[in-house]
Formats: sequence, C-alpha cells, structure tokens
Amino acid sequence: MPRCTRCSAPVSQDDATAPDPQGGGMPGHPGEPLPPPWSSPQQPPAQWGASLDQPPPGPAPDEYTTPMPPSGETFTQLSPEPWAEPAIWQPPAPPKKSRAPYFLAAAGAVLLLGLALGIVFWPSGSDSPAQSTGGVPSAQGQEPAPTTEETGEGGDVEGQAKEVDDLLEEMGGTRSELGGVVTAGCPASGMQRILDARQTQLAKARALDVSALDNGPEMKAALIRALEASTESNQRYLDVAPGCPAESEVADVNQRASSAKSEFLGYWSPIAGETGLPSRGESDI
Repeated sequence: MPRCTRCSAPVSQDDATAPDPQGGGMPGHPGEPLPPPWSSPQQPPAQWGASLDQPPPGPAPDEYTTPMPPSGETFTQLSPEPWAEPAIWQPPAPPKKSRAPYFLAAAGAVLLLGLALGIVFWPSGSDSPAQSTGGVPSAQGQEPAPTTEETGEGGDVEGQAKEVDDLLEEMGGTRSELGGVVTAGCPASGMQRILDARQTQLAKARALDVSALDNGPEMKAALIRALEASTESNQRYLDVAPGCPAESEVADVNQRASSAKSEFLGYWSPIAGETGLPSRGESDI
C-alpha cells in the first residue's frame, strides 16, 4: 500500500492520485509531489530567443569577495647566473694630490733665505771696543793665576791612594807572618820568606806614583825608610837562624823602622780619610 511522502501514513490508491487540497505539488504541475527539502531549487527554463551570453536569472553575486589569508610562502632572491654578463670595469678615481711637498719646499726656501740673511748681516768681530790710553788698567775682572799645589794637578788621587793602601795591606800580612815565624823559633826558611817579601815591598814603594797626593814625595820617602829598616832587621834575624837574635842586636834598626812608620802615617791618615780608605797604625804595617 502506498504511503504518504510527508507523514508515511498508508493511503489508498484513490487518495494517492487525488490532488492535494492544500495546493501541494510542484508549482505549475498540480498533482506532482514536492521535492525533498534538501534538493536544490530548479531553475526556470530559459526563455526562447534569450541571449546565451546573459547570465541566468537569479540574485546578483556580491561585488566584494573576502580575501584569502596569506599562505606563508617566502621568496628567496637568487644570485646572478654564472653565465650572466659581468659588470663593466671602471677605472678607479685618480688620487688627490697632496699639498705637503709644496709646503715643505716653501718652508725650506724660507729657512735658506733666513740663513743667508743671517750670514750677510751677522756682526763681525773686527769692531773691538776701543781701549783707553794713558790710564792705569783696572784690576776689576782680573783673576789671579792659578797656583800649582803640591798635589800635582791632573793626577788620579783615588787611584794613587789605592795603590799605597794595597801596599800597606801587603806589609801588614808580612808582619803577621813574622810573628808566627818568631814564635816558631825563627827557622831559616821562615825568615828567608819574610826577607823576600820585604824586599819585594820595598821595590814597590820606590815605584809608587804619589804626585796627586798631598805631601806625596815626603810620604813616599818615609815609607821607603820604614821598609829599608824592616828589611835590615829581617836580615839580622836570618843571619842567626835557626834561632832568634837578642833584642839588643836589633833594637836600633827596629827604632828607625818605627820612627819612619810614624812619620809616614802622619801624611797618610788625612789622605785615607778623604778617599775613604782604612786608617792604620804602626803595628799594622
């Protein structure tokens, strides 16, 4: 049995073919069932003789369309193709000329000109001041002639003083050694060694240069006399060796040596103080 297309109710054959009292059905086609609501509406047929270029009747499309969102694509600038035509070479701009050489040349010319003018106009020494005649020359400005001192100008004071001090140091070492030899009983070998040392020191004293020292010649003479007396005393000890001589046998010569040493030290002590050398006594030399 057929059913109603709207409510699915069973209908009889007569009811199915009867027209819809409400005027249902397709417009212009009574008795035909209505299309389902989900079907698209049918367009009316084009009229006879209408132009094919004209759009079918219906609502006009909107003139404004919504733009599409950006797709997020990026573009990369490609480098020139290797076979592309290279850029035309252009010569570099010529360097600017420096003006420094011109300034230097001008300065040099001015300097040379100044030197030439200075040489030409420089006052000569021929125009000496006129001296007064008939008058007594004034003593003002005249300096006394330098007097030659006993120290002998031009000499090396410190060097000469150092040579004397070195000899005194050597003499002191020999005197200390003599004390040990006498304590040992004055052996001949020991006394010979002392005598040789004194003779060597006497030769050095005679060769000293004391021209730059205060009272140098007098000081040198006193030192030589002291060494001569010491050498004579050592010879007397050697003559009686092995064994030591009596005190009376060498008393006179020892006294001469002591007096000469005392005189020498009177000249030497001020020199030693000025030159920073050690001061000494009779028992040290």
